[in-house]
Amino acid sequence: MDDLDELWRALDHIATTPRLLVACDFDGGLAPDLGDPDEARAEQLSSEALNILLALRDTTVAVVSRRDPEQVAQLMRLSGAKGGLRHVAPDDVDRLRDEVDATAVFRVDAGDGASRLRSDDLGITVQNEGEPADTGSGYVVGDTEDVAEVLEELARLRRDT
Repeated sequence: MDDLDELWRALDHIATTPRLLVACDFDGGLAPDLGDPDEARAEQLSSEALNILLALRDTTVAVVSRRDPEQVAQLMRLSGAKGGLRHVAPDDVDRLRDEVDATAVFRVDAGDGASRLRSDDLGITVQNEGEPADTGSGYVVGDTEDVAEVLEELARLRRDT
């Protein structure tokens, strides 16, 4: 991960926002690209962290994907909190932000560079197979396991605020 200390400080800040939207790309963000989309599964630690975030007040969690929502739900490995999970297409993240009146967005982008972050937002981009990622603004992480680590830390910080 790029400058881990700086990313942790940014997580400290975003965890205290009054109404947080956590929006994560499924393919390449939560689930590694293994070549066969039907075999994609979210990292277990990411699912566990999203379960915690789903249970927190004033926190909305969305999986960003063009896939069918039912298919994504089956691939997410979420527990009983699953009912609060939102599903949006990549172009609808801003609409969801407005709908839930989020004061900030934490965005996990799979590296297509399509995310638009505002000044109070925090984004991480997953680097694809060693290619430089277009981050727009935010931080670069190496893979979906790094995403899981960041989500775990965000869940811990948000729960403690």
